[in-house]
Amino acid sequence: MNAVFKTFLALIRLPGYPGISLAMFLSGIASSFAVPYTSLFGATEAHMTPLRLGIFMTLTAVSSVIVSTYLGRIADRRSDKKRIVLLSIAGSALGYALLCVTRNYVLLTIFGCVFLSIGAAVFPQLFTFGKARLHAEGIEHTELPMATLRTTLSCAWVFGPAVGAIVLGVSGFNGLFLSAAGAFAAAGLIVLCMREPKTYDTYEAADKTSSEIPPQAKNAHVYAALVSFTLIGMGSAIATIMLPVLIVDQLHGTTAHVAQMVGLGAFAEIPMMLLLGGASRRINKANMIAFASLSHIVYFAGIALAPNLWVLVPLQILNAVVVAVTSCLGMSYFQELMPGALARATTLFFNTMRTGSVLAGVASGFVAATWGYRAVFVFCVMLASTASVVLFIFNYQRGAKIFSDPAAEPVAQSRAVTTFVVVDERSETAP
Repeated sequence: MNAVFKTFLALIRLPGYPGISLAMFLSGIASSFAVPYTSLFGATEAHMTPLRLGIFMTLTAVSSVIVSTYLGRIADRRSDKKRIVLLSIAGSALGYALLCVTRNYVLLTIFGCVFLSIGAAVFPQLFTFGKARLHAEGIEHTELPMATLRTTLSCAWVFGPAVGAIVLGVSGFNGLFLSAAGAFAAAGLIVLCMREPKTYDTYEAADKTSSEIPPQAKNAHVYAALVSFTLIGMGSAIATIMLPVLIVDQLHGTTAHVAQMVGLGAFAEIPMMLLLGGASRRINKANMIAFASLSHIVYFAGIALAPNLWVLVPLQILNAVVVAVTSCLGMSYFQELMPGALARATTLFFNTMRTGSVLAGVASGFVAATWGYRAVFVFCVMLASTASVVLFIFNYQRGAKIFSDPAAEPVAQSRAVTTFVVVDERSETAP
């Protein structure tokens, strides 16, 4: 417990870390307020037909992938990364505020494709800005700070949707979206007050004069990661869509049971992320992600065969393993595959999940309509199996092991804490 407390103190003393953590938390609160209820807003408040709603959500998601990728390319070529962060935050705040002023389908679609797509870059750019700040302060190993940033985002999503439901019930969709816009605006104000680092990591600076993807990124391992993470994201999105329906329709549960399952999984992710952040330097990320995908196989198979509601309770732990591993290690895995393109690598990681979500809507509806709800999770088993095979094959070619040699790369927690404290003291005494 004393070591954990010292680690926490060391983290909050890192230059700029408290500010970026608070901005991440506020942005997470804002997204957890608005994102779960956007489709409900379209169906009930804007009176969109199922077809129009599907077009609206798909166009917004596709434009988000395109715009966030473009902003990632710009961020890798510029030293003033803070401006990109502020632009993306402003896009989110303005986009959700504009949803309050009209119910016209064309205007809502334009707002989604323009402003919300710019806002889709918020989290990739916040993570990029945070890592660049740490590198600029001379902190080489950023795994634990970045893992705690990701945990901060997860904490926001543990209770954010429930609070959002209360706000929705009290003040309607206008109050909900204005609350989200206000939280984004507060996050932007925090980032605005933060200092822009004068120098960045040499890997990042090496790419700022080129608009092309660096040569290291143009290889089969990057494409394998793209395919694998898209399949993992697709399976997770399908489960998000179909598990509540299965619980209520097939297993005779209630919406309260759905909320309990979601909350249990989100709560279990937090300690796992912190543990992975502390040990990530000696973990082979690709193999760990592949083994997490094996957990996904068991998770989906268990749901497909579940005879009653309570079988799903322990299965949420397996799902938490997948979410914790992919979200905590996946981002740094992409960054390692694409040195010199920090912003694009981070954006690429997030976009695989968005692409998987887009594909999930179409695939889950077709499978459920053709073979039933349980068949959807059999399909997810196939997705997770394919992702595992691809990751294992390409990582086997690299000859990597699950754990590196601890003697060659010591990663004791006390040493990490000492490194953080020394850097912090150095920054305080520097002229």
